[in-house]
Amino acid sequence: MKTLLIDLLPYEHSTRTRKLGERLAAAGAICEAITLSQVGRVGIAGSQNDAVVDGVAVRKIATPTPAEGASTRTAIINLVRTYPKAIATLAWRAIRTPADAIVVGHMSLFWIGLAHHKRHGSKVLLNGRERPGGINTKGSLGTAFSRVEPAVLRRLSGIRDLAVVAACDGHADDFRALGLETLVARNAPAAAFRSDFVPTPDEDVVRVACVGSLYEGRGIELLIKATDAARAAGAQVVLEVTGRGGAEYVTALKNLAASCRHSDAIVFHGPCAPEEVPAAYHRVHVGTALYEAVDAANDSLSNKIFESVVSGRPVLAGNLSENRRFVREHRLGWVTDVTSEGLTNALLDIYARRAQLPGLAVAVHETSRAFSWETESAPVVAWVLGSSHLTDDEMETK
Repeated sequence: MKTLLIDLLPYEHSTRTRKLGERLAAAGAICEAITLSQVGRVGIAGSQNDAVVDGVAVRKIATPTPAEGASTRTAIINLVRTYPKAIATLAWRAIRTPADAIVVGHMSLFWIGLAHHKRHGSKVLLNGRERPGGINTKGSLGTAFSRVEPAVLRRLSGIRDLAVVAACDGHADDFRALGLETLVARNAPAAAFRSDFVPTPDEDVVRVACVGSLYEGRGIELLIKATDAARAAGAQVVLEVTGRGGAEYVTALKNLAASCRHSDAIVFHGPCAPEEVPAAYHRVHVGTALYEAVDAANDSLSNKIFESVVSGRPVLAGNLSENRRFVREHRLGWVTDVTSEGLTNALLDIYARRAQLPGLAVAVHETSRAFSWETESAPVVAWVLGSSHLTDDEMETK
């Protein structure tokens, strides 16, 4: 059984594609991945070299450095200069690679999956990372595709051996309403991500973490302002920011923090490797998952919730429908409107309850034992590996 995985994101940064590849390889499939080497207006770059990662043979497509920023000009530059040749090369290599199934990590590459299906009779699994039509981020090329995505997907309904894997039940309902066979795999970390419980820092200060890629829409500016306001109101709160972002945007965040009255309460740690993420949570009391409600459809269940609680820290999540339902159902922390007032009040409330944080950390770490990518992805792996039609010679074709 051979499976091909493709994505725009470099393989090491394409979380769901990479985790699916690892599980498929562990289940005995021969796995090959083809991705770009760098992508995005926030400067997401990976290795330029081919490698074998967790049993998956990864092939990289050399990609020019994308222009960074959130302007329309940046989007046009990347559309015209950065991506055409790289995506064409990715498509050419993918379509010429025999496989029983193809996992399409970014929905905008659906056409490559269809071409592969037509040539090789392969199964096609489309990764639905957001609700269909859910991206509405200024300067993002993904926003342009998102506007036509529901109409495109509706035309794919009825295609045999094609399915979508959604990130939560609410999104799955929308994909099914478009006529698509839909599976669900929530963004829980792999079991290897889990570490032994680390107690919260023993201090009167409450430390709050923002971990992951830094870009507009994650509520970071509002969280910086709320931290400053909470300090002004007497709460000893510190915000610790860990992650990569576009140089222009990170500079703007640091300038905003420097302009605050309590600038010493905002700390920037820079990027960290995936294996260092748990440690970024261990040095704080509370994690965050504060995506702004920039569009009613952009309400995916955040993987930051899973990261935080599996690391043994309760989470402060944005008051979006999927986050709200999950956090409240499992008693994982708090939800709040991602506004200056909402975040300030939430930080003040958490500080007032600081004596409860050590016990809550223990509780969410124990609850999170039920959350693992191995469990979430099992039905998806079963669907992909349902049958094989390639000959032995084709299985060995590179």
